[in-house]
Formats: sequence, C-alpha cells, structure tokens
Amino acid sequence: MKFVEITAVKEINVGDVVAPTLAAGQVMVDVKYSGICGSDMHFFLGHHPSLKPPTGFIQGHEAVGVVSAVSEETQGFAVGDRVAINPLVGCGECFNCLDNLPNICRVSRKVMGFRLNGTMCEQMAVGPAQLIKLHPQADLRVAAMIEPFAVGHHAVSLVKWRDLTALPVIVTGGGTIGVVTALVLKYLYQADPLIVEKDPQRIAQLEGMGFRVYGSVAEVDALQLRQRPVVFECTGYYPVLEALIAAQRKPEQIVIIGQYQPGSTVGLHEIMSSEITVTSSHMYNSDDLQASADAVRLPEIEQALRGIVYPQVFALEEAADAFAKATSGQLDGKLKVLIGQP
Repeated sequence: MKFVEITAVKEINVGDVVAPTLAAGQVMVDVKYSGICGSDMHFFLGHHPSLKPPTGFIQGHEAVGVVSAVSEETQGFAVGDRVAINPLVGCGECFNCLDNLPNICRVSRKVMGFRLNGTMCEQMAVGPAQLIKLHPQADLRVAAMIEPFAVGHHAVSLVKWRDLTALPVIVTGGGTIGVVTALVLKYLYQADPLIVEKDPQRIAQLEGMGFRVYGSVAEVDALQLRQRPVVFECTGYYPVLEALIAAQRKPEQIVIIGQYQPGSTVGLHEIMSSEITVTSSHMYNSDDLQASADAVRLPEIEQALRGIVYPQVFALEEAADAFAKATSGQLDGKLKVLIGQP
C-alpha cells in the first residue's frame, strides 16, 4: 500500500507498506481524497508551532472514502458506504472527552497525520467512531472539505448565543478556514460577514460568492460601524490581531481560530480597558463534523466549496508535486489541493 510521509522540512517520501488488516470492531476504508491542510503545509515548511518533521506517521487528516469491508462486530456501516474521516482521537475518559470535547482533551489528544497514522494512503482500518456516514450521492471532492468546514462550524457555535444577524460580523483572512467560517455565518446563521483579505485572486473568489471584502482592518474600521463587531480571526498573523485591538471601533468579541506561533503577545491592557472578549476555538467535535456533513450538501455551500478546490487531483505518487503546488501561492484563486484518485 502506498503512503505519504514528510521526512524532513520540504522533503516528501512516497513509500510502500503492508496494507492494514481488519480487526474486530473496525471498518476498512478505501481513501478517495485527502486534502492538504494549512497545518500540513506549516509542518512541511518547518513552521508548525509544536511539531517538526519527521514524526514517523503517515501524513494527512482531511479525507473521504468508501467502505470496502466491515468486521462482523461492527454495526451501522456497510460495504459501499461513503464516509468522511474524523481524525481527532481523545482519551475517551477525561471530563472533556465525556462532554464530547476531545478537541481539548489534555490527557492524550491525538490527530491523524501528526500523532497517529493519517489519511494520505490507499486504505485505512478505523473504528466506527472515527467515521461520519455521508449521503449515498455525496460529491466526494466537496465532502473532502467537511473537516475544515467543521473548524468554522465549531468556532461560530461558540458564539451562537449572540444574534449574529443584528451585529457587524468580520472574518479576517480569506483562506480555507476564513471561507468556511464565512459560509457557516452566511448560510447557517443568516449573518452578513465582512471579510478582510488582500490577495487579489482570493478577493475575486470571495466577491464571486457574494461577500463584501476589504483589504485591511483599517478599511473596515473606516466604515465607522455603529456597533462593535464580532470578529473571527482566521489568519494566525499577529499584526492582524494587533490591528483589531488597536482599531477605533474595537471588537466586542474576537474568536481566535488561526494558529499562532508560541510566544505571540497581545496588548492585555487594551483588551481589558476596552472590554474585548477573547474566545479561542480549536478544531471541532463529532457534532460539528456531522452538522458539516449535512451543511456541505446545501446547494449554495456545495457550489462555493466546489469553487475553491483546485481542479487537478494529484495521485499519491505525485505527493511532492501536490505539496509544492499547495505551498506555491499559485493556485489561481483556489484554496484546497487534493491527493487521491485523479
């Protein structure tokens, strides 16, 4: 079985290993598509805040596939089912895991591709808890976006007690996470988010989806919004966060989704004296994944996601080319590169 691993900074190896065998209580999945995530790219480039290559694990955590075998003890899945992978594994016993919050498990949280074998391979044998069943007619290329979509879904759910239709809402960053967060806000919460993005191709893509886009936090601040906004910060870039805190119309709440480097600092006095609520959002839980699997079948969301997937699908043997393309910045406005079945 072919698999992809990152053996050093900017070094990809496509290897061969014995295919997995089906154990009791497991489901065998033929992986069709595995997306290259921003965290994969940071890891590949040596910029990941907590991990450096090699880890010794198969890379990848955004994936969909088709069930090819089911153990006798497993209920709820059948051969031919289309499924998305849940790559997050908690300890299952701590208070957070028992509250369905494995994303903040502090005992043994592991994510496929970084601390477990991941999805950039031909087959996976996994437990049913790591699978989300998809609609029989699901477009698997679009469904490969379920995992990142769940990141946006979880972030917005943390402030769902607010009336987001009555407040200014801003999304900083028009990358994959910024786009999916904006789609969640627009189609699941009926909000009208403003997006901050400066890349011309991304701006064109976002405007084509019907979003209003501004080139900087300062441009949004110049609008002199009548109410303090709720901001979803998706860049992980400290100067953007600094600009938000320094703005004349300061946010009422900032939800931090972007991943910052260790040692990043913020102006705590400004946050305190302006009564800015800062909320962090990390990954998702199984409810977010299931809700996202349902949401990506909505026609407007499905069309938008299809439009940001790079049209060329790279085979496993072409993984080095796939990572080179994903990190090149030359995607013609697209955001997601897939490895799998061309």
